[in-house]
Amino acid sequence: MKAVDMTETQCPKCGAPREVQHQFCPSCGFDYRRTGSAEPALPRQSGRNRRREMIILALVVFVTAVVYNVVAALVGRDQPVAPAASTAAPILQDVIQAGNDLMDHGQFDNAIPQYEQALMMDSLQPDIMVDLGACYHAIGENDKADLQFHRALAINPKHPVALFNMGVVSLTVGDTVSARNWWTKYLEVATDQQQMQAVREQLGKM
Repeated sequence: MKAVDMTETQCPKCGAPREVQHQFCPSCGFDYRRTGSAEPALPRQSGRNRRREMIILALVVFVTAVVYNVVAALVGRDQPVAPAASTAAPILQDVIQAGNDLMDHGQFDNAIPQYEQALMMDSLQPDIMVDLGACYHAIGENDKADLQFHRALAINPKHPVALFNMGVVSLTVGDTVSARNWWTKYLEVATDQQQMQAVREQLGKM
C-alpha cells in the first residue's frame, strides 16, 4: 500500500485541506486529477470593482460622444450655408411699389428701371405698362410712351387709363384727330366722373 504524500493532502492551488474522496477542491474547484503545478488562481472581481469598471466604461462612452459632437460641429461650421430663398430674388410687389414711390415724387428717370424690372418678372401686367408709359411721357419720350400704352391695350382693350393717356400723348404731338378718338373710347368705359368731365370740356375745345 502506497503511503500517502502529505503534499497531496492539500490543494496544490489554494492550499485548502484535501478530501481524498474528492476529485475537485471544494474551495477553488481545482481538478485533483491534473498533473503538474497548479495555475495561479485568477482574482475574483468584487462587486465594487465591477461597479468601478462600469463607471469607467460610461465615462469613456460619454467622452467619445462629446468629442464626436465637437468634431461634427467644427466640420459643419466649414460648410457653406445656402442663402434663404426669400432673399434670393426681389418680390414683384416690392419692385412695383418702389416704382410707384419714385413716380409719386416726380423721379420718373429712377422709376422707369423699376417698372422695367417688374415687367421682366411679369410681362402681362397692363397697369405696369401704363405707369411705365406715363414716366416716358413725363420725360418727353412720347414714342416709348405710345408703345407701352399700346402694349397695355393689347392685353386689355378697355383699360381706361391707357385710353386716356393715349389721348394725352396724341394731343401732345399735335394729333387732335387721334386724341379725339382715344378720348371718345375712354368715355365709353370710364367711371371717374371728374376726369370724364375734364375730357368732355377738352373735347369741346377741339
